[in-house]
Amino acid sequence: MASRWFRRAALAVLTAAVLGGFAAFLVGQSTHIAETYALRPRTFAAVAGLILATLALRSLANQRLFRCLGVSASTWDWFRLVTLESLSNTLPFSAGLVAKAVYLKRVHAFRYGSFALGQISLMVMILATHGALGLAALFLWLPESAASPIGAVFALMGASGVLLFLPDRIARRIGGRWLPAEAASPAVVRPAGPGVALLQAAILLIHAASLKLCFALGPSQVEFAACVVFSTAIVLTRLAPITPGGIGIRELLIGGLAHATGFDLSDAVIAATAVRIVETVLIFTLGGVFSYQMAGIAMESPREPPPP
Repeated sequence: MASRWFRRAALAVLTAAVLGGFAAFLVGQSTHIAETYALRPRTFAAVAGLILATLALRSLANQRLFRCLGVSASTWDWFRLVTLESLSNTLPFSAGLVAKAVYLKRVHAFRYGSFALGQISLMVMILATHGALGLAALFLWLPESAASPIGAVFALMGASGVLLFLPDRIARRIGGRWLPAEAASPAVVRPAGPGVALLQAAILLIHAASLKLCFALGPSQVEFAACVVFSTAIVLTRLAPITPGGIGIRELLIGGLAHATGFDLSDAVIAATAVRIVETVLIFTLGGVFSYQMAGIAMESPREPPPP
């Protein structure tokens, strides 16, 4: 009990420190931010359009993968669910997965074990795609850095895709304790792999384009390949969401990658923050509407009969 309390207290202190440091940085750069980003409605409208495109592509990726597991939700339902998931992840704990799992269970009678298989498979596909594209972009942009620690991390991320090709015997031995016997196999979702990987690649490239637009407003002229490398920080914040929605973590990771490759840390953090602000406004606006709609759908869905 004491160790659990200590871990929670340490995580709370770390979260407060990250958010406090991030807020202090933004306050210190407020004059520079105001001069760079004031009165840029066209740029922010373009970034909002790109973010909407990533939500649509995430919806298609979820639909394609979970269809292999028996979920027949429409593309519009997935769009609303993905937006709601993003909104829920801004809470002090990562509630997005919980909201997604509960909705699929209530509306589509989708078991939690099968959901775990689908979500883990989706994360592996995202991780592998980001790693492969990040390594390719790094090689095109800074060939000498491909053999650096950053390149090694990208290579390791890309190699994670091998997990989807584990023999059923090994996969069931690993996942059999948590997943239903028929779902503890990556072979179930393997047919969706190529399509989901292409969609995730498009999502990464679109996010890089939005980051490039915000960089273009500042003094640092950053190549598109560099923005692809920086945008891989998205998946890293999903793996370790220390703060709500990865606020501050994603921006600091992008700033760190930029600084490690010769760019100004402040400009990178500010550009990433500009994307974050547009994304947050959009998700809170749409997510607020969709949460009300989907709560009504879930309440109207018939409950499963109690076990005999």
